[in-house]
Amino acid sequence: MAALATANLDVPSTLHQPTNTNTETRQLTATVLLDAIERCLHQSTSEWMLLRELRVGTGFHGNAAQRLDAYALNCLPHTSMRRVCYEVKISRADFLCEVKQPLKRRIGLRYSNEFYFVTPAGLLNTSELPIECGLVEVGAFAQDERSIAHVESGALVHFDPSHGVYCRITVPALWRETPGPTWQFVAGMLRNQQKAFQGRPPKPPNQQGLPFTD
Repeated sequence: MAALATANLDVPSTLHQPTNTNTETRQLTATVLLDAIERCLHQSTSEWMLLRELRVGTGFHGNAAQRLDAYALNCLPHTSMRRVCYEVKISRADFLCEVKQPLKRRIGLRYSNEFYFVTPAGLLNTSELPIECGLVEVGAFAQDERSIAHVESGALVHFDPSHGVYCRITVPALWRETPGPTWQFVAGMLRNQQKAFQGRPPKPPNQQGLPFTD
């Protein structure tokens, strides 16, 4: 599947070599990656609800509830209320640490139909992905390449010319049928939205500062 997904993409190689001096496009932080996901894949607010730093549950008894970097819910019935979980990784060390602890993905897999890692373009080899996970890559492209965006955009590649970034579904995630949410999960979603309505922006995803190691 990884080879097929990659082969169908015809993204100019120059897009991986950003020359734009815009700070936002050059520094692909976790927040910039999630902004690209929202603008490119979940732009329609009438169809999608995107929750960042979603705390799975409520209360503080015992261990702290796990947080999901981003969680998207499609609100249209004909899509089977599609649910997508995103885990952001901006370093190889953090990703390698994550894949060694599969139980950390258990909650995200439990509440989603599709699970994606989101990384800067070129950070990972597709062969490194767990079989149940997909990969979304975000990259920057230069000012003089923005005209390409309107021509090359397709089903698996999405461009955001106004911010100089593109979002590529390099490996489509496997669809998994999962049971509905618990009341605790629903309460966590509502609290997340309440904070958004109150103008309290979510904290950026917690990325571990781990030394590089293979």
